[in-house]
Amino acid sequence: MGRRSAFAVIGAVALLAAAACGVDTADTGGSGKGGKELTVTVFSGPWEDLFKKSFVEPFERDTGAKVNLVPGANAEWLTKLRAAGGKNPPFDLVVLTPDAARPAVAGKLVQPLETAKVSNWSDLDPVEIEKTTVAGKSYGVPLTIGSTGLLYRTDKVKQAPVDWQDIFGKDLCGHVALPPLTYNPGLEFFSALVTGQGGKLSDPADVDRAFKQLEQLKGCVSSYPANATAVQSAIQNGEAWAVPYWDGRAFAMAQAGGKVGFTYPKSGAVGALSSYFLASGSKNNDLAYKFLGYIANATYQKPFAEGNWYAGSNSKIDYSPAFKAKIKYGTDVYRTFHWVDYDVATPKLNEWQQRWNEIFR
Repeated sequence: MGRRSAFAVIGAVALLAAAACGVDTADTGGSGKGGKELTVTVFSGPWEDLFKKSFVEPFERDTGAKVNLVPGANAEWLTKLRAAGGKNPPFDLVVLTPDAARPAVAGKLVQPLETAKVSNWSDLDPVEIEKTTVAGKSYGVPLTIGSTGLLYRTDKVKQAPVDWQDIFGKDLCGHVALPPLTYNPGLEFFSALVTGQGGKLSDPADVDRAFKQLEQLKGCVSSYPANATAVQSAIQNGEAWAVPYWDGRAFAMAQAGGKVGFTYPKSGAVGALSSYFLASGSKNNDLAYKFLGYIANATYQKPFAEGNWYAGSNSKIDYSPAFKAKIKYGTDVYRTFHWVDYDVATPKLNEWQQRWNEIFR
């Protein structure tokens, strides 16, 4: 037997032995061992730090895989996914809010999920699953749910607001921060004005009434914050005393020593959801599904949720007394939320923003 033949036989025997011992000799990207890597997007700031501690570190420890985090925001991730066109995407898992999730699904930038492959799927809140379902297919694994209500300065506002209409009160005139419709809290507030009175975003007459109501704020708005930093700055420096904003951010500001409070409007807060989606064309599906199981796990969600002051999607989390005392959460609560109809809002957003500009600019 020649040297090449001998080596071929030895190699074949080695492969058979490996298979018999259960060793994976194929580099499929799904085992999580042997230097496998996964690329995952995260929102920048404290969110990223908590995400790493809550999910990435235990996943890397358990699997031996490496998770590369890509901090940023919805718009830039969508742009990169569109450029990839479903082939070799720059990341495997992307976190999106509903306004970005809809165009991602419509553009086939993300895959429908095989939910049987997601550990702990059955423990996830049904309302949140419903909000990440399109045409009967589940696309996202919900992670956290928050709500938009009214953030206010406790040392400036004599009486805490109770409902959305309180922002139109004379006591707040000249001290209202109003995010534009192109920033999530702004659109969520506008949606609440429409749906809180029994209207629909799809009904032009209901939308017209909401714009007419917004005209009452002309001359009363002191700031038009278009991002989180601007909102916090306007409230902290006293430029604004009240602003439509998220509960989690509000309670984080209070925890950091800010003189702020938060109101869940009695007519209904507006739901805000963050979910993870599997990018079309990812070559690491098996490893991605394994990581999604960690994202859906109550044990790992709890520290992330309590650290961010946003409820997790797993219904089995037993929160701390401090969290329970502040955050409204649970399936029954989520069903009382107003939810932005992005199928209607997204194609109308530029037109609505122009109408908004005519009032306030």
